[in-house]
Amino acid sequence: MNPDTRGPRITAHSFFKEMRSYGYTSKQIIRIINELLELVTTSVREERRTPSVAEARVEAGRGPLDVR
Repeated sequence: MNPDTRGPRITAHSFFKEMRSYGYTSKQIIRIINELLELVTTSVREERRTPSVAEARVEAGRGPLDVR
């Protein structure tokens, strides 16, 4: 994981300023944020359900690099 804490903050600030410059209201920005959170939540749930290729190989009794 990237330990950068400033990058996300700067990105969020820029995104907010951009939305404001396009005329979005606070309520519209909140709706956008809720949609983004829903997309991230769905993505995380799918990642938890879908094993990585290496995990699937281990579950199948093969090592992550075994190419049988």
